[in-house]
Amino acid sequence: MTNCDEAMPDFDRDLKKYDRQLKRGFKKLTFSGDLESEFRYFYHARNVVKQRGAILVGLILLVLLIPLDMEYLRGEAEHFYLITRAVITVPLLALALILTFNERFRRYFPIFSFIIISFIGVTTNLLVVYMQKALLHAPYEGAMLLIMVAFFLGGMLFRQALVCILGIALSYIVLSELYLPPEPYRLHRYFFILATCLIGGVSAYTLEYQVRIAFLQRGALRYLAKTDPLTGLLNRGAINHKLSQLVEYAFREQKTITLMLADVDYFKPYNDCYGHLEGDRCLQAVAAALGRNCQRPLDFVGRYGGEEFLLLWFDAAPKEAAGFAHRAKDSIEELRIPHFDSDISEQVTISGGMVTGVPSQPEQAEAILQQADQCLYRAKESGRNRVIIQDLGDENSIIALVK
Repeated sequence: MTNCDEAMPDFDRDLKKYDRQLKRGFKKLTFSGDLESEFRYFYHARNVVKQRGAILVGLILLVLLIPLDMEYLRGEAEHFYLITRAVITVPLLALALILTFNERFRRYFPIFSFIIISFIGVTTNLLVVYMQKALLHAPYEGAMLLIMVAFFLGGMLFRQALVCILGIALSYIVLSELYLPPEPYRLHRYFFILATCLIGGVSAYTLEYQVRIAFLQRGALRYLAKTDPLTGLLNRGAINHKLSQLVEYAFREQKTITLMLADVDYFKPYNDCYGHLEGDRCLQAVAAALGRNCQRPLDFVGRYGGEEFLLLWFDAAPKEAAGFAHRAKDSIEELRIPHFDSDISEQVTISGGMVTGVPSQPEQAEAILQQADQCLYRAKESGRNRVIIQDLGDENSIIALVK
């Protein structure tokens, strides 16, 4: 089997995961399973324009700040400043801007952002402490500005940004305590820096929480749009979309498609006899039973309409088709749902039409459905409670008849 995530990343194998995560909550700002990876992909793709804007703002501010800072710098401080700002930071920011146009780099942007913001913060603190020790003017407010940049413009998630800004804030406090003599207002500076961390942290946490909620709600809406409300299976629109993708993929990779259309036998008499509420319960039970037959990553079951269901097995050997049909029929018969108005059995049964084979062209989904529908029609005409199986593309022969 080909790995689904690598080959077809847009397939939603478990659309209910968004709703489950919403109900479970995420106070620690993390999702369970592969949902966290999906969110990070969504987050970085969604923020790429903001990341470019943040880099441009950073470049502009640095370029404007260089001549202002140079007025107060002397000796080694001047050399250190030019190396860290003009020689290292500005080229790194320019490189980061270029790399945002590279899709492969985008997922690594938060790491790059963490490194460069931490570098700017620590070197700024070194410079400020050096200049204050030399009794030169050096505004400590730069650390506060970097804290806000890290939280809101750096493209990092809350945890990464928190580690980054704590490193910047603590480096300033430690350097000040180690190299500067005690002076009356240093505790005030520490207070304002830590207060900036607290205010920025609470705001950044709230912002990411809301972004995560929006992501889950978006996924939940996609689930509702693709799901049949009665059975919880894929609806007809979602079936057609997914089938088209799988047929194209199977043609490209020369993989087998095995598709079955199944119909509940004499369902109208069942509704007339037991009532529509019982009819709905019957369809729900049938849907759940059929769903257990398609458990592999690219297999799926959907409600095609009314009492008709579609089952698909991907990349299974043609000789397995009869086994699939047997298990599908048996799973319904094992429900033992009474149906005394049926002409063929005293319990609910299904008829099916199945085709199996490698698609001969990428846009063959409709033809596959039509052939399976013809097989289903023949199964009904020949007595129901059976599955007729054909080779894909060969409508004149029956390779198996499952009763």
